[in-house]
Amino acid sequence: MIKCGIWAALLCAVVPITAGAHAHLTSSIPAEGSTVTGSPRQVVLGFSESARLAVLTLTRGADTPVKVGPLPQQAAQRLTIALPTLSPGTWSLGWRAIAEDGHVTSGTVHFTVAAGSH
Repeated sequence: MIKCGIWAALLCAVVPITAGAHAHLTSSIPAEGSTVTGSPRQVVLGFSESARLAVLTLTRGADTPVKVGPLPQQAAQRLTIALPTLSPGTWSLGWRAIAEDGHVTSGTVHFTVAAGSH
């Protein structure tokens, strides 16, 4: 009976660590909700663990999303991706990433491009 209790305690101790092992976005440049002057040349996405981008799209207002590429092929905690020239307006950067453990996470970063030079 004691052995069962020890195994149960070990299992409970491991489950929270495994459940939290997904690549969550921890930072972005441009930052969520920020306003940048002129079109940013690149986006930098920071993750809680190594991840590989599967999809990256840009959407201005209600326009059709446009895929951004090429995407980095190697997994990393900090990914830098070149952006096309963005016109002034409100933009949504949609992303989907695959962590090294195979879990998929996704999200959106919203930012505004104000008129001006880069």
